Amino acid sequence: MNIEIECGKSYRTLEFAGDVPEPLVGVHQNARAHTLAGAWNTAVDLLLVSRFILDLSLVTIQFSPSESRVSLEHFLEAGGFDEALESSDEIKCEFWLRLYETLGKSEHYANQLLRIISKPMTPKLKIKMDLRQGLNPFPKASNDNIKTQYQPIYESKSQTTEMTLCVTFGDSKLTSQFIQSLSNHAPTNIDIHIVACCFRISPEIIEDILDNHKCNVKSIKILPESWGHEQGEKGNIGPWYQHESQRNGVSWGRSVLHRAAAMYSPTNTMWILDDDVIFQHDSFINALHQFDDLISRGAKVGIGAILGDAPLLPPYIVRTQAIDFFYAGFLKDCDSIISIPLDMTFHDMHHDLSTERTSHLEFPLGIGQALNYSQFNSGVIRGKSLTRSVHSEWKDFVNVLARGGNTLIIGKDVLLQYPNMAPNLSGIMCRRGDTLWVKRIQKEHPEWVRNVRLALQQQRHEGFHFGTINGVRGDILGSMLVRSNNQSNPNVREILRSAFIREARLIGNLKRTLALLGLMEVRSAERNTVASLLDNIEQTPWPEKLAENLDSFTKNYPFEAVKFQQSQEG
Repeated sequence: MNIEIECGKSYRTLEFAGDVPEPLVGVHQNARAHTLAGAWNTAVDLLLVSRFILDLSLVTIQFSPSESRVSLEHFLEAGGFDEALESSDEIKCEFWLRLYETLGKSEHYANQLLRIISKPMTPKLKIKMDLRQGLNPFPKASNDNIKTQYQPIYESKSQTTEMTLCVTFGDSKLTSQFIQSLSNHAPTNIDIHIVACCFRISPEIIEDILDNHKCNVKSIKILPESWGHEQGEKGNIGPWYQHESQRNGVSWGRSVLHRAAAMYSPTNTMWILDDDVIFQHDSFINALHQFDDLISRGAKVGIGAILGDAPLLPPYIVRTQAIDFFYAGFLKDCDSIISIPLDMTFHDMHHDLSTERTSHLEFPLGIGQALNYSQFNSGVIRGKSLTRSVHSEWKDFVNVLARGGNTLIIGKDVLLQYPNMAPNLSGIMCRRGDTLWVKRIQKEHPEWVRNVRLALQQQRHEGFHFGTINGVRGDILGSMLVRSNNQSNPNVREILRSAFIREARLIGNLKRTLALLGLMEVRSAERNTVASLLDNIEQTPWPEKLAENLDSFTKNYPFEAVKFQQSQEG
C-alpha cells in the first residue's frame, strides 16, 4: 500500500489520499509542527496506531507524485522529518540525506550532502550540515549567555522552624544515599522529623542505616510494608485498594505514604520526597522559606523541581540523547566551545514525547554535553540524563509543574481529602498519581497549589530498568487521565486515541534510536534492550476490555472519591 496525504491550510490538518482503512478516513488534526514535517510525522503516527489492521511492512509513503517511494520502516529509522526545519524543500532534502546514511548508501549520501551545502541554507539547516562536515557552527559562549544558577537571598530568618520528611524507602543503597545526604546538610537549628514507609526493606535495616550515619533528627517513625496493606484492606486508603491484587504500583506506594504522613507527622509542614533525591547545603533553608511563602499566600501544596536525571521512563529520553551523541561524533577533533542557540532551548527539551514542542527530536541540542564523552554512554539506557538540561526553565515556568518527589505540604487536609491514586485498567497499572493528585486539588482549589523555587538533584542507581510494556502503557494512560481531569464528563474515546498516538510516537522514537545506535556501533546488549521493549510494544495489542474498564473508572471515580474522603474520618 502506498500512502500519500493532502494537507489543509497552514498544515493544520491532513487527509489520507486514496483507499485507506476506516480509522484513517477523514480529516485529521495535526498536533505537531504546522509544517510539511509536522503533517507527515503526524500521518505516520496515525499509521502506527493502525498497525494491528495494516501490514506496515508493506506500506510505502510518497511525499509527492514526482518523488520516490519510501518504506514506512525506513522513514522511521531515518528519524522522519526534522520539525526544526520549516522550508519544505529543506525538510525533504535533509531527510533523504539521513535516509541514505541509515541505509549505508555512502555514495548517495555524499552526493546529497554536496547538493545541500552548494545552495543557500537557513540557519538551522546550516548548523546540521556544518556539524556533519566537522565544523563547529556555534559561537563561543559569552558570559552574557551563561545562565547563573539561581541563588535566593533571604533577608530574614524563616518563620517556619520545623518540618517532617516523608519518604518511602525500598532499596538499602538509596536509603544510605538519602540518609547520608540528610546527615551532611541538615542544619542543627531546625527540628527535622522523619516518617518513612518500607517497601521490600525491613524497618531494622533503615534503623541501622540511621544509626550508622548518626542522623540529627528530632523523631523517626518507620512503618513496615505490612502497615500499608492493613490500611488498604480496611479501606482507609480508598475503595481502590481493598483487594490485595490492586495494592501495587507507584501510585499505591505514594497513597500509603500520604496516609502515613497524615497520621504520623508531628508537624504541620511536611516535605514529601523520593528516596533518590540529593540534598544541597541550602536545601533545608530554602524549604523553610518556601513554606513561609506558601503560608503567606494561603497555599497548601508547593511543587518543587527535580534536576539531574529526568523524572521520566528511560525510553522517553533515549532518542534525543542518541541524536546528541551521534552528532558529537562528527566533532571529536574540534576543541571549540559548543553553545546551542538559546531560542531553541525549552522546558521539556529532554523529553522525547514532549507536546510543548516537537522540533527537538532530530536537532542535537545537547551536543555540547555529549562532547564530554568519548563515545555513546550506556547510562542513557538506564535513565541517565547526560546531554540535555532537565526542566531547564523550572525557575520561571508559569504552569504548575505538577509532579512528585519534591513536594511541600501544609496541613493534612490535602492528604486526607484528595487521593493520590491512578487506576488499574485491564491489568495495566496507571502511573502519574502525583500529578493526578495535584490536578484534583487544583480543580476545586486552584489557589492551594503553587510552584516553589526549590530544586533537588535526583541520582538513580545503576540497576534502573529500561522499561516494560505495562510500565510504559501505564505511564501513557496516566498522562491522558491527567489531561482529561478537568472535564466533567471525560471522553473515553478521546483519552484512548491520545494514548495510542503517544505510544505511536514512542515506537517511532525507539526505531530511530536503534538506527542511531547501529550507526554508532553501540554494543548489541544496549541495542537488544531497546529492541526488546520496542518489539513488545509493536506486537502486543492493548487489552480488549480497556475502553470498558476506563469508562467504568471515569464514571465511578466521583463516587469512590467520596468514599475515600469518608474513610479518612474513621
